[in-house]
Formats: sequence, C-alpha cells, structure tokens
Amino acid sequence: MNSTEKGNIGEDFVNEIAFNSFIEHWCYPSPKDENGDKKEICDLLILFGDKLIIISVKNYEFKDFYSRYFRRTIDKAVKQIYGAERKLLKSKIDIFIKHPKRDIEKFPKERVKEIHRVIVNLGEGVRFYPFNKETKDEKFITLLDKEAFQTIVRELDTIPDFLEYLRKREELFANKTATIMPGEEDDFPAETAKQFFEYAQNNFNPTGNQSLLISGTEHDLLAHYLKNERTFPELINSDEYNGIFIQLDGAWKDFNERKEVQQKRELDRNSYFLDELVKREVLNNINENSIELATAIMSFDRFNRRIISENFLQFYDSYKTSKGNYLARRYADFGGVGIVFAFYPKEMPQEMSNNLLSVALDSFCVYSNYKSKSMILIATTNEFKQFKMGLMKDIVPFSKEEELEIRKNVELLGWFTNHQEFKITSKEYPD
Repeated sequence: MNSTEKGNIGEDFVNEIAFNSFIEHWCYPSPKDENGDKKEICDLLILFGDKLIIISVKNYEFKDFYSRYFRRTIDKAVKQIYGAERKLLKSKIDIFIKHPKRDIEKFPKERVKEIHRVIVNLGEGVRFYPFNKETKDEKFITLLDKEAFQTIVRELDTIPDFLEYLRKREELFANKTATIMPGEEDDFPAETAKQFFEYAQNNFNPTGNQSLLISGTEHDLLAHYLKNERTFPELINSDEYNGIFIQLDGAWKDFNERKEVQQKRELDRNSYFLDELVKREVLNNINENSIELATAIMSFDRFNRRIISENFLQFYDSYKTSKGNYLARRYADFGGVGIVFAFYPKEMPQEMSNNLLSVALDSFCVYSNYKSKSMILIATTNEFKQFKMGLMKDIVPFSKEEELEIRKNVELLGWFTNHQEFKITSKEYPD
C-alpha cells in the first residue's frame, strides 16, 4: 500500500468519527483552495459558528524508530496546520472551499474568533510521544493518537463538549513540555528506553519550560477530567517544580466500570432526539436561517441536550391526544438561551397556529422579564408531525405599548400570567 492510499484510509477513519459525532454539516474533509491553487488545505476542517478546528491526520507506519517517525508525522503535520491557518485567515484574497454536499462557499475568516489545532497520528505501537507542539508562531497544537482521538470524540460527542476539552487542555499545558507514555509499564523494551532517554535529553530543559511526563493514555487523562467536574490533575497547575511525573494508568478502565457512568450513558440516549431533530427538520433545507437555527440548537452540550429532549418528550406525552384550538406551551432558560416548547392539535388552521406561536414567544419574553437574550421554538402536533421550529435572537425589551398589547392577548387567550418553566432537576452522573 502506497503512502497516498494509507493517507486516504487515515483521513476516512477520522472523518467518519467526526461526522458521526459532530454532524456532517460542519465538517469539511480535505478542503481545497477551490479558486486558487486547488491544493488541499488540511485533512479536516470543522467550522461551527465562530469556532474553527484545523485537523491534520498522519498515517505513517511506525517502525520503532522514534526520531524518524516524529519527523515524518508530527513535524510535517505542524507545518500543514501552520500553512492552513495562514491561508485561511491571513490571506489577502478570499479563500473558497467546498463541502461535499454543498456548492463552493467563501471561507468566513472575519467570523472566526476561536481556533484549535489538532494532529491525529494513526501509527500504532508508539510507546511515547509529545503531548503538545507549537507552530512556528507559537500557537498551541494538540496531539492525539488513534485510540485517543476515537475515544475522546465518541465520549465528548458534541462540538461544545469537545471544544471545552481542547480549550481547558490548551490553557493548562501551554508553555509546558509534556510527553505521554500510553503503553503498559512492562511494555518498554531496552531499545525504546534508549530512544526515550535520547528524546528526553533533547526536549527536557531544566532551565526552560516546565516538563511533564504522563504515564497513561490520553483517555486516562480524560477519565480524570470527567470524574473531577471537568478539571485536570491539580499537580499540573503547580509551578513549584520544574519537572512533574503524573501516573494515570488504568483510570479510563476504572471510570468505565463505575455504575453512575453506565447510567449516565443510558440516560444520554434520550439526548439524541434533539440531534436527529436537527438533521431531519432543520438541516433538510439548507439556507441562512436554518443554519443559524441548527447552530443555536447544537450549541448545547450533551447534558443540556438530554435535559431538553427529556422535557420535550414528557411535554409531548402530556398533550399528544389534545384536540381543538388549544395551544400548550412551556419555557425554560439555559444561560440566556430560552427554549420554548409548544403543542398544537393537527386540526388547528395554519395561520392560527403561527399567530399563537408568535404570541407565546413574545409572552415568555415579557413574563420572564427578558431573562433570555434569544429563544428557540420547538413546536409539533399529534404523532410528531408538522414540526415548527424557529429562532428569536437579539431580544431587547418591547415598548410599553407592545407589552400592553401582549398582555391583552395573553388575557384574552386565558393563559397564565405567571409563566411556567420546566424544571431542571437532573444530574449528569446519577447518584
């Protein structure tokens, strides 16, 4: 198998995992400079709102020669990421890229506010590797091996959860020289030990950056992060020592065996209702408004998607047999984003349902005292048909005259003036 074929297999592996976890709409596999030199910019771009992830994938076979492996994988990937970022964000001309299922589009560099850089090395049998690197302009790069990428993306399977991990990892390990040893303790033959000491002599500088040596896999570190309310080991924060050794071996196995972790994953199954709803009802017709709505909904992490999905399904069960012209509604605020559920019987005329939904949104703005700065509407009728979904953004207080009109409408409809919020009582990890 030649290097091109191996590279394609590696990229397909990463793309499939990213598509399944993050929804294909935001993933650009092997984007090219379509109106320029036609060259591949990187192996995978994930562009979500104002957040950008640049991923380089290397599938060079490891042959027990560490310095050569690092040169042919990490060094080349660092250059690719540096070049991709410069082209996308520093170019004096507009860059156009193409999603496999859409027309050519201009890369919106003016929109990007947060960037993360990731190298995925797929070579197997590597017993130590750098935990992070920098581009030549000192931008942080996260390094993951095959199993680490696969595990992290499947566990943190929303873009917000994945971004939070990258962000905290980067904040903690910036300006540190870190090396990870993912193999078993007895899986370190003499030749590997010799190459490791040579590597350490070249990379661990007593007068330079703080040096960290992590025994365990990246997913052992992930286990610590998840068990400790999404924080990393406190020892890493210490500036008392120039060199730190952290042993995490077996943490991921122990984490997976915990009853509350298994229960959490079982409960999370409900959350995928929201993911599927976005795929089927929002992204089935791509336009500026649908993308904006889909991005707003998918900006919730997995736990909040679970809460929203569970409450919507409970709400639907309460009203699914309703008839006539009755509109049921419910509201809750999630950090400044309001979620409004509504149910309308299928025999209700279209114009009436649209008008009532508009009044419902306006009334929740007023009676919540403008708690939410934006609102997402999810409405349906019997048998989960005729979904109506929308986004109300940049909410500011209505005029006194508008508020009076809304209150009159609410009184006429017989709706409660003390609006009802659905309760958020769940824990991410059950006791």
